[in-house]
Amino acid sequence: MIDYARKIKLIIPDFDETLINASFQAARIDSMDLLTIRVEFENLNGQAFSDTDWLEFESLSDIINFCQNALQQRKAELTPTSELIGKGKIQINMPQMAIQALSENWLFKELGDMHWNLLCQGLKTKSFLLKDDLDNRLYATFVRIKIESTIPLNEFIENDELELNSNIERFGSGMYFSNISLGSGNGNIRAELMTSFSIRDGIDNTKLTKSQPAASANSISEYAQMPFFGDEYRLIKKGVTTELVLAGARFSVVDDAVFTSRYELNPYYDLNGVGLLYFAAYPIISNFCEARFFNHRENSDKRWEEEYHVIARDVLYFANCNIEDNIVYVLNTYEFFGTNKVKMSSSLFREKDMTLMARIFTIKVKRNEMA
Repeated sequence: MIDYARKIKLIIPDFDETLINASFQAARIDSMDLLTIRVEFENLNGQAFSDTDWLEFESLSDIINFCQNALQQRKAELTPTSELIGKGKIQINMPQMAIQALSENWLFKELGDMHWNLLCQGLKTKSFLLKDDLDNRLYATFVRIKIESTIPLNEFIENDELELNSNIERFGSGMYFSNISLGSGNGNIRAELMTSFSIRDGIDNTKLTKSQPAASANSISEYAQMPFFGDEYRLIKKGVTTELVLAGARFSVVDDAVFTSRYELNPYYDLNGVGLLYFAAYPIISNFCEARFFNHRENSDKRWEEEYHVIARDVLYFANCNIEDNIVYVLNTYEFFGTNKVKMSSSLFREKDMTLMARIFTIKVKRNEMA
């Protein structure tokens, strides 16, 4: 009991131990907390929970009692794991460009595709065959994507060749982390991605439930503890961490509202193949609404979209939406700094219930006309 309680306090520092018998909702234990607890307890016990057992738990004490009463046995022999890597080259042509720059929409999709391919390779299955222990179809859900570039995206030019290198690791069976680099003679982009798995309640994209693949061969090497990239996400989501650093710039995680704008979804562009709001659409929605603000504010003969380009972006995803939903964009903060940079924090909300869908932190650089 002491080991499990101590582990819970390490995962959730502000947890009230008097709520150990309370329901998860009453104890303010969210899905990311549970996912982390599940992996940590599996590692502590040397034995995996089945989804059938896991879904029966209603409180932390249920989980602890199950662990204490379980037979003392190790996991079945594991499939040997190894580092999974990916390499390749892509030439920047018109399909990879937008507004005389490397397309951020294309970039996010390409990064996501590399991550997804490595994940399916490690699980030795095709994406549409991924299911959990209860035979539910699983969808990889992007939880966080961060990119940092040595140059703004407009300085990657047509016919540049990007060399790609990537690797993937996991925390338990439900959380996967990849590191991807894209480099050319002009500059380099470094990206970190994190996904979990979800099942849908019918066709309602607002009711996604965390799950994980059914026990099967998994050749993706495993972290001994939750990476900082994932733990920081979890603590920001809970409101425990209120500061974030991106490309050396410090951001406060706040709910201020400098500017608000309504965005109507374009289903042909914003939704993916299974009808979810595409993870790559979130930063583009932010770009679109942000430009509405700055194009009316800045005294310039050029549009904001042409003049300022991304050099760093961090997107923390929290929720999705349906085809009929509208998005509310909120510019939380912005600050011009240095000679040509601006940093911005923004949020996306689902309009019908004002559920927070994402926090987005961005650094842009003013176009250098001499570049």
